[in-house]
Amino acid sequence: MKKLLVFIGEGGSGKTTLITELVKRYPDKFKKVVTCTSRLPRIGEVDGIDYRFLPTEYFIDNTDLVLVKKTDLGDYYGTRKADLCSNTRYPLLTLRFAGISKLVKLAISDVAVVHISITKELKVARMRQRGDTEKMIRRRLEFDIEDKADVDLSRISIINLDASETLDAKVRRILEAH
Repeated sequence: MKKLLVFIGEGGSGKTTLITELVKRYPDKFKKVVTCTSRLPRIGEVDGIDYRFLPTEYFIDNTDLVLVKKTDLGDYYGTRKADLCSNTRYPLLTLRFAGISKLVKLAISDVAVVHISITKELKVARMRQRGDTEKMIRRRLEFDIEDKADVDLSRISIINLDASETLDAKVRRILEAH
């Protein structure tokens, strides 16, 4: 069984970019875990690639789903248990800090966390670059502080990266660790 690599970090730290690059460069070694959602697809999103777009009923009392959450808008997000395991490629999953606690409770033994740290200045610059409004940026900064509260990573293997490192350097460090 290949180790599940869980990417955590604040908004704008480059989690999605790094996962995309790993899968693009090494498709036989890594696979992105495609999570499920009940929300409608956004422009450009593709079912089965960005998310699995499923009806709300799919999320209610479904024992095949883990890490299920319901947003303030009423949309559900979750991950199929089978997608967290692979015999051939390392599954790559993005979670919020609070999701790590839920993952530990599931007793999935082969997990490593890839933590990407980022300065507030770089985070704000990246969010502005991708077109986030000032209101969105303020909300995200507040959310990132709340999200980190009371997360214990002491029992999990961690790869610490810095958002200011080059993409090549981050890819190389992950390959060296696995």
